Amino acid sequence: MSSDYLMYVASFLYLSCYIPELYANYKNKNANIYNIPEKIFMLVATSCGLSYSLINNNVALMVNYGPMILLDIITLSMRLYYASINNEINQVENIKQDEPEEICEVV
Repeated sequence: MSSDYLMYVASFLYLSCYIPELYANYKNKNANIYNIPEKIFMLVATSCGLSYSLINNNVALMVNYGPMILLDIITLSMRLYYASINNEINQVENIKQDEPEEICEVV
C-alpha cells in the first residue's frame, strides 16, 4: 500500500516514547505496585495488535507491534523488579519503626 509510510512513522514515534520511560525506570529505580496493571494492559493490547498483524500478514503493523511487545515486556519486568525491591525496603523500614527502642540501664 502507498500509505504504509504513515504506519512506519507512527511506529517510530511510539517506540521513541519508551526511551524516557526506560531511562526513568533505570535512573530512579523507583516504581510502585500501582503502575503494574497499566503495563499488563499495555502488554495484552500489544499482544492483540501483534496477533492481528501476523494473522493478516501486515508488515507495517508487524514492524510496529514487534518491537513494542519486547519493550512492553522489558518495562513490565523493570517495574515488577523495582516495585518488589521498594516493597522489601518499605517492609524493613516499617519493622524498624515498630521496634521499641532499647533502654540501657547503667548498673
